[in-house]
Amino acid sequence: MLSVSMSAYADAPAGYYDDCEGLSGSSLLSKLCDVVGPHTVVSYTPGLWNLYKTSDVTAEGYIWDMYSTKRWTPGDEQCGSYSNVGDCYNREHSMPKSWFNDASPMYSDAFHIYPTDGAVNGQRGNYPYGECANGTSLGTYNGVQALGRKGTCTYPGYTGTVFEPDDEYKGDFARSYFYMAAAYNDRISSWSSDMLSGNAYPAFTDWALNLLLDWHRNDPVSQKELDRNEVVYGAQANRNPFIDHPELVEYIWGDKQDQAWNPNAAVEPSIVLPAEGSSLDFGNVSVGHARVKELTVKTINVSEPVVLSLSGDVFSLVDGNSVAASAANSTDGASVTLQCTATAVGPVSAELTLTCGDLSRTISLTATAYQGLPAGDPTNISDCGFTAHWTYIGDEDINGCYQITIYDAQGDIVDTYPRSVTAADESAFVDELEASTTYTYNISCHNGEIVSNTITVTTADPIPSIQFLYAGTLELQSEPGTPGDAVEVMMDVENIYGTITVSVNSPFELSSDKGTWTNSIALEPEEDRFYLRLNSANVGVFESPLTGSSTDPEYFTDDATVYGTCASSSAFVESFENEDNGTYSDGSVQGDMCKWILSNAGVYAAASEAQDGSNYMRLGKNSNSQFAMAEDVERGIGTVSMYVAAWSSSDGSGEYDLEYSTDSGESWQVAAHQVIDVSLGAKVYKEYTYTINCAGKVRIRVSQTSGKRLLFDNISMTSYTSSVGYLEGVNSNPDLWDAFCRNSQLIVSLANEAEVRIYGIDGLQYASTVLPAGESQFSLPAGLYVVAVADFTRRVLVK
Repeated sequence: MLSVSMSAYADAPAGYYDDCEGLSGSSLLSKLCDVVGPHTVVSYTPGLWNLYKTSDVTAEGYIWDMYSTKRWTPGDEQCGSYSNVGDCYNREHSMPKSWFNDASPMYSDAFHIYPTDGAVNGQRGNYPYGECANGTSLGTYNGVQALGRKGTCTYPGYTGTVFEPDDEYKGDFARSYFYMAAAYNDRISSWSSDMLSGNAYPAFTDWALNLLLDWHRNDPVSQKELDRNEVVYGAQANRNPFIDHPELVEYIWGDKQDQAWNPNAAVEPSIVLPAEGSSLDFGNVSVGHARVKELTVKTINVSEPVVLSLSGDVFSLVDGNSVAASAANSTDGASVTLQCTATAVGPVSAELTLTCGDLSRTISLTATAYQGLPAGDPTNISDCGFTAHWTYIGDEDINGCYQITIYDAQGDIVDTYPRSVTAADESAFVDELEASTTYTYNISCHNGEIVSNTITVTTADPIPSIQFLYAGTLELQSEPGTPGDAVEVMMDVENIYGTITVSVNSPFELSSDKGTWTNSIALEPEEDRFYLRLNSANVGVFESPLTGSSTDPEYFTDDATVYGTCASSSAFVESFENEDNGTYSDGSVQGDMCKWILSNAGVYAAASEAQDGSNYMRLGKNSNSQFAMAEDVERGIGTVSMYVAAWSSSDGSGEYDLEYSTDSGESWQVAAHQVIDVSLGAKVYKEYTYTINCAGKVRIRVSQTSGKRLLFDNISMTSYTSSVGYLEGVNSNPDLWDAFCRNSQLIVSLANEAEVRIYGIDGLQYASTVLPAGESQFSLPAGLYVVAVADFTRRVLVK
């Protein structure tokens, strides 16, 4: 039994942790920094997005979200902007990036950055993790439930605002934090947070360390973490040591700080779950009706069965009183079914004892028994609803439903209630309620003959929020010394009454009137948009957070990231006239615009076979023929056009993929698949145009997918253009018309002559006139106005 090594959790490379042998406490943590700190940096975009397609995928093939019940489509549904839970997912810095001032490489380290629901990520903001007994959750939307809640911390030692993640993932986040303390132990002392102590060891404040230790112990390493550790290791070439060796936590911060750690030593047998002193609450039960709960029994290195025994006769074991050692030792442990059958109204309790050889563990079992149909306390309380709970006792209607009835403070039934709820689900989200309002509810069955106890609940206060609304991504372009085009970003402001400050770092600039451009602008809550542009004197690739902040004390915001490329505009037309190698080869050839890497391909000189000039590119007659750029286009690629012909009509239809790479040829994505029409005849060229529209450094490759010879000539590219779109139904394209306030004047800007109508917020019409193209100004009293052109409207605050 004692020959089993500590590496029972994951298979780290042989000798990976040998330098840490014999250490403990701060020395062990410091040495881990040397081992796991150096790593290959994965880019924030697109590196993390691409990594998530394998690192965070469920068995069903969806992106695994730890902040909501939504399962996302890999490579799709990425934020962008959002309004509700389930709209899109983004990249959550579980240790907020503001704590380390957005610095690299922490900014894109996948070990602490997870794909999560955008709305819940926004609610979490940069608050510490913690526990909050009465926190607020975002409302369920389209069946997607938010996981986690924000509120005042109830964990001993801290009373600030915290975000509490779902119980299932608390251990995951704790081990992410321990990883950050190890990988960046040489710099964590300079980071700032109420969870951090401002030193290298212990790195965490007392309350935060106790919290993380509890989460680590009560939620052991799961198969999800093991799988993710391997995939991230493949990308970053480093590992999370607390997934490989969970016991390291005890040797650094826990109850073994005075003992030397040995990576190859045997692990002493132990009972991991349930935790000592924990309890299993059955909640509300109905007298005479059995209610079951599942309990996880997890052990390490035990060789005997785990025996379970109960006190009293209200609780019982459904599947026998022992768990095989092999099942308990498995990664996720074994599930044990317990049953509670109360015989009288009131609280009931018992003790469950687990023994395995010399090991012993005792936990408490509790329940509260009611006569009839018990309703439970609500959870996931938001500003628009809550999750109601009850105990299933049978007696459902023919559709398998109970009824839930909601009453207002006067005892009147709320509109749209009662509603049917699936009886066996034992919970349902109640919505369409008012914020900051007290309600009561009950559950009934058997045609109303059985009615539950009455539960009182007060919905949460409205959640103040600042959200940026835009389609696509915030990727901007400019040329050196010349400001790029201004793009419009809409804001959705809810329940905020103070000034909103929007900020961005240079060389990006902001404006509310297209006249004055700065890095920070102050907006009133009524102002629903602003303008953003890139203005750099030098070429380069840039990135900056776009933040919204308010003087209101509590709010959440979905800080966005802005990307930009400043590069000289130059036409890209590759005619292959510079050099020809005259044969199929696996070498390279220097083109007019860049060097090309060849695989069974060659540049030939034959004016009769070229589309123009004398040279052209030919792919060989097999499916591994390809040619690829050996250099990146610095300013991104918008569209790619090329002339293509079949070598011989007798070859039949040729096919190829146009691919592009954003990581200097390490990986490729297919932009288009093309079948060549040989009915045009041999060596008859046809132009094909494809849209890539990818920012940053990009290169292309043409790969033949069938064994037919193809000819290529005059490949041209346009530069990337901003992918910031205009939200249908929210705003219209400001390139066609716009309206804003400048120098206390209402300015209407038109690309073409159009009829313009201006209304006050009170509905009075201030203007209805046809205006010429260009800018027109109106002197109006300070206030909020609506400008209408055709079917589109814009709000403008004159101030």
